Amino acid sequence: MVQATMLLMLSAVTATPTDAVLVEFTSQSCPPCRSMQPVIARLEQSGVPVRHVDVHREQDLAVRYKIRSTPTYVVIADGREQARLVGVQSLQKLQETLRTATTAELTPTRSVQPPAALQPETRMAAVSGGSEAVPSMSVANAIQTARAATVRLRVHDDTGFGVGTGTIIDTHGEEALVLTCGHLFRENGGKGRIEVELFHAGQIKTVAGQVVDYDADDRDIALVVIKPGIPVQPVAVLPKNETVRTGQAVFSFGCDRGDDPSRRDSRITGVDKYDQNKGASNIEIAGAPIDGRSGGGLFDQQGRLIAVCNAADHQGDVGIYTGPRSIYWQLDRVQLANLYKGGGAPAVAATTTPKTAPAATAAPPTRLASLGGTAAAGTQTAAGSDRQVIVIVREGDQHRMVTFDQPPAELEQLLQNAR
Repeated sequence: MVQATMLLMLSAVTATPTDAVLVEFTSQSCPPCRSMQPVIARLEQSGVPVRHVDVHREQDLAVRYKIRSTPTYVVIADGREQARLVGVQSLQKLQETLRTATTAELTPTRSVQPPAALQPETRMAAVSGGSEAVPSMSVANAIQTARAATVRLRVHDDTGFGVGTGTIIDTHGEEALVLTCGHLFRENGGKGRIEVELFHAGQIKTVAGQVVDYDADDRDIALVVIKPGIPVQPVAVLPKNETVRTGQAVFSFGCDRGDDPSRRDSRITGVDKYDQNKGASNIEIAGAPIDGRSGGGLFDQQGRLIAVCNAADHQGDVGIYTGPRSIYWQLDRVQLANLYKGGGAPAVAATTTPKTAPAATAAPPTRLASLGGTAAAGTQTAAGSDRQVIVIVREGDQHRMVTFDQPPAELEQLLQNAR
């Protein structure tokens, strides 16, 4: 029924059998699509009927026309497709194609093609170039979930603030846990003000964030706790019993130069190629990320988080992501191994509240008591179990964690006073 309605809308803009209609297939997260808006506007001003199709909102129509990347421009005349152009086009090219569509029986299809190595049945487009892929419907659902779980971070220090990306991987009660990269907190030591921006229903909501734990060196991984104040759906972490492989199709989300999150499609070009002497976990993909994508998630075609963006090799045009073992290491440190082993997710841990909460944000996450030196305590409750208290003790660069099923009265009193 939905598909029939869409087809009726297409035929409704066809005034006569000889008129040509331009059907524009785009997506909101496609930068080349946005760059084409002035060109399409000029076409419409000249009287060309244009049917705008968002491939994520009208998936049935995208499937019917076998749209594999955006932007794609399909010329419809005499009730059938006459021509197809893929990628960024000039005004002159579009006008020429529209003219010939009504005089020739069929105009050969032209497109901006990715390299042959990136064109298999996975239906993923090249990272560089003028288009963004439109995947199969199952992958589209995974992409939608990953997009909704992607957040933008503004990390403040004495000199200003830096912008990065993160992914929500867990929720419990009012709190959610964001996985990002550790080097975002190298300058402020994890103690500066953090603003986390969520993208929900076309709106941006800003909340306060607190660093749970981070490593800014070999593993380059971090956890930040937030109180979203809105329903959020976390993404799954790749289970420990599964592996990634070279050649595997993947996609990532990141905030290019602080922009709203955008998707890039790519392939894995190497696994654990770097710092092998340290036993490091890393993934290399085709296409170097740009500033602002640091901390963004890398996902498999099931939408599971497999790595976190932390470096770029622009000369080799590849991106470097801290890999699954680094994610597992970080989750182990806060006793959240269940996120990659399966099972119910307990509450997220948290650290001390920033001294100054941002004026434009929501109330900061759970307040915690300081215990000796730079220690922090947090409460954790497993689903259906008794209350637990987790204490993270930091002494210089060393960390250790203690869990209390029955916390001492002195600790309880400290937690009560800190609320």
